Amino acid sequence: MGNNEDIVKRMRELGKELEEKTSELVKTNSRLMQLRKELSRKVRQKTKALSFLYMIERDVSTKLKLDEVLKLVVERVGSILNVNICSILLINDKTGKLSIECAKGLEQKIVKEAELGVGDKISGWVVKHNRPILVRNIEKDIRFAKRNDEKYYNKSLMSVPLGIRDKVIGVLNVNNKKSRRIFNQEDFRLLKQIAAQVAIVIENARLYKSLADLYMRTITTLAATIDARDHYTSRHSEMVAKYAVAIAEAMKLPPERVELIRQASHLHDIGKIGVHDFILLKSDKLTDEEWEEVKLHSAKGAEILEPLVVFLDGVIDMVRQHHERYDGRGYPGNYKDGEIDIGARIMTVADAFDAMLSERPYRKAYSKERAIEELRENSGTQFDPKIVETFLEVLNK
Repeated sequence: MGNNEDIVKRMRELGKELEEKTSELVKTNSRLMQLRKELSRKVRQKTKALSFLYMIERDVSTKLKLDEVLKLVVERVGSILNVNICSILLINDKTGKLSIECAKGLEQKIVKEAELGVGDKISGWVVKHNRPILVRNIEKDIRFAKRNDEKYYNKSLMSVPLGIRDKVIGVLNVNNKKSRRIFNQEDFRLLKQIAAQVAIVIENARLYKSLADLYMRTITTLAATIDARDHYTSRHSEMVAKYAVAIAEAMKLPPERVELIRQASHLHDIGKIGVHDFILLKSDKLTDEEWEEVKLHSAKGAEILEPLVVFLDGVIDMVRQHHERYDGRGYPGNYKDGEIDIGARIMTVADAFDAMLSERPYRKAYSKERAIEELRENSGTQFDPKIVETFLEVLNK
């Protein structure tokens, strides 16, 4: 009997031990599953982050227009971090103030009116100290609780300086996670990595714009010089721009399109830099060879502007095509009708009208009535009929 009791007792002990081991194994397996899920989540998040960083570098680095760079960054950051609000503030070199250059999720009034000094509020503090911050609860953060009169901040937020070496040029802000969760260290690391890339691209875009502005001022001055070297065509580019803009606005073209037409009109004769003075100022009829040289000026103008294709996209085609004809008998490409940019078709009418009103070495200036009659007679051949009709309506007003 004693042996049987010992065996039963031992069996119970083994059963209890097995139960404990089984329970421990279940717990361990559960922990392993949780760790596996967490690891899988982190791998997916890391892969997504790396993919996003690559996408940012690929898409943003190909753009040189600052507004396009900022818009793309705000959209991408808002998407990857799943936030309602994302903004980029940059320091104005002239005023030294911070202003919102691009934002997602903010009221337009806030975007337009916001201007901060370095050190002011949260963004100003980040710029002044050149330190990124992750705030889990703005109401409990002693550094910023008193600075939190900005209605769009909602407890958890991140703010990262945009810096080139030791120079801070702005700040990248995100807040209001759509999930209503607070930001974590992984979010923070990702935003800092993004900011490092974005700062370089923004600085490059700014430098390129400065160079482009200098180039534009130079060629605009040259264009004005072309008008000035010939007193017969003084202010010609200015008048062409005036007429062309009036036509474009009457046709209800988008404002950005009207602006391109204005720029193209001021620059349309830039290619005449390469035409000899004795040809431009010749009082007699041009020889065939001289006329062929004059006809090259629209193509030469496009070549001169080519380095600014990023900023003058659309303008260059208008300059190249402003001597094309509606019937296809123009130059340099013999395009016709729909093949010609509408801005170029508008400029053709404006250019011809002002040219007819100007006195030339080989003829007297036309009267306004005769110039209008010429437009009517050549409508449908040299000129787009719809544009002629619109221009005459503008003149009547």
